[in-house]
Amino acid sequence: MKKTRKTKLNLGSGPNGLDDWLNYDYGLLPLLSKITSLRHLLINLKLLPSTYNLDWPEIKLVNIGQRFPLANRSIKYIYCSHVIEHFHRWQALKILKESHRVLRRNGVIRIVIPDIQKMCKNYLKDLSSKNKNIRPGRNFCWRLWGYEKDIQPQNLIGKISRLFIRDHLWHYDEREISLLFKEAGFLKIKICQFRQGITPDIEKLDLEYYQDHSLYIEAVK
Repeated sequence: MKKTRKTKLNLGSGPNGLDDWLNYDYGLLPLLSKITSLRHLLINLKLLPSTYNLDWPEIKLVNIGQRFPLANRSIKYIYCSHVIEHFHRWQALKILKESHRVLRRNGVIRIVIPDIQKMCKNYLKDLSSKNKNIRPGRNFCWRLWGYEKDIQPQNLIGKISRLFIRDHLWHYDEREISLLFKEAGFLKIKICQFRQGITPDIEKLDLEYYQDHSLYIEAVK
């Protein structure tokens, strides 16, 4: 396994990773982040929307659904935000088991995921609103699937953009995510709040956009 000097690992970091972390991501967008000229060409040709012109941190193209290219007990901290819901539960378990393998003793992992309970509360809040322009069912489905699934792509850009989207495949509440952690070997598990915990840099990594429908959980190996 490859040795790394960086001991903080961000799984599925996207463009929100930090340069002093080891950032793993996989797919078309992370690939385009490495080929700047191709990304600019596709945007100029209007084959990609301009919103894809992002400044990404240094990314390593790693499929986290497979074995991490890291030695045992080589990492101090792992951060993973709004990623494991894009995997089946059995795949998410493999990711957490791999995380447990590469974490040092007393290492910390922080997971941020959509929260079933919060999504239901948001639905009921929308349902009780007197604003007739609010569509509770649609808003719930958007959070459930992770994107505006009901809107049909109207042009080539829209169709191509859909290739970059991965549906949510499984969801968790506090009890289910705690069980998943235990199955992966973690025993010291704590439910946290937005930007509260012992993981470093969470004031930068925890995004406000996710705050109203997310569950924050940390575990110590």
